[in-house]
Amino acid sequence: MRTPAKGLDRLWIAAFLAPFLVLFLGFTLWPLAATVYYSFFDWSGMGPIETFVGAGNYTSIVQDELFWLAVGNTVLFAVVNTAIKLPLSLVAAIFMTRRWVRLKRVFRTMFFAPLVIPVAMAGMVFTYLLNPSNGALNSILRDLGIIEKSFDVFASRWSAMLALVLVSIWQIFGQYMLYWMAALQNVPEEVYEAADLDGASEWTKLTRITLPLIKPVAVIILLLALVNAMHVFGLVVTLTGGGPGTSTYVVSYFIYQEAFGSIPFQYGYASAAALLFSFLAFILVSGQGLIVKRAQELRKEYGV
Repeated sequence: MRTPAKGLDRLWIAAFLAPFLVLFLGFTLWPLAATVYYSFFDWSGMGPIETFVGAGNYTSIVQDELFWLAVGNTVLFAVVNTAIKLPLSLVAAIFMTRRWVRLKRVFRTMFFAPLVIPVAMAGMVFTYLLNPSNGALNSILRDLGIIEKSFDVFASRWSAMLALVLVSIWQIFGQYMLYWMAALQNVPEEVYEAADLDGASEWTKLTRITLPLIKPVAVIILLLALVNAMHVFGLVVTLTGGGPGTSTYVVSYFIYQEAFGSIPFQYGYASAAALLFSFLAFILVSGQGLIVKRAQELRKEYGV
């Protein structure tokens, strides 16, 4: 027999969950279902939805060279971005978890502060800093005698892509440093003390203790970093605009341009592109369970 207290508790639980459920349905589930629906129509995003094309949008996307260029650029950005930011943030996290380090709060604030800056604002700031005519970077390099005349970072595909990568790393560096710090705190201190008694060097402790023990978390951080980097958008809009030409087009920017960047809008086509790319990203993430499981088995071999 139900007691009034239990019934009241359930009402409170439902009341607290209701706002989340409404937001989830309105801003996650419904947009996803609508995107799937729109992808089967030749629709501009305005007016009635009438022209059903079935898989026509998907067929066109597969044959679209610009889409595959955007996919390649997205993967390149994600891989280079992850390959740079994860090791650097790990080194910073190790440094920040050492007992002998002073002014930890100052360093944490310095590393984390860029994260609170909106992505669009960060892109605009660096647009001015890297401006070839009167940007601060060119002025400093000229004053130091490193260069004789200004150079345009955004005139070359590779320099523009590198600028995107480095600005992105600067902006999100603190977040991954916190991830690594949380992982490092799970390593038993007794293991390090035993290694010190055996005369292990810092490099040996890093490669033989720290990295193997944090491997399950490291795999998750790696996949989070890849997925996050594959959704780059704001920096491309404000920093390069997809240029020079289409050399820094990424999938998010491609979808935006197809949906809203040219008239007539191609909302159905953009929806198909978004779903196809989401499927490709899902394939990348789907192996997470197996990799994490294997990493956990290796951790158990170390007895922790």
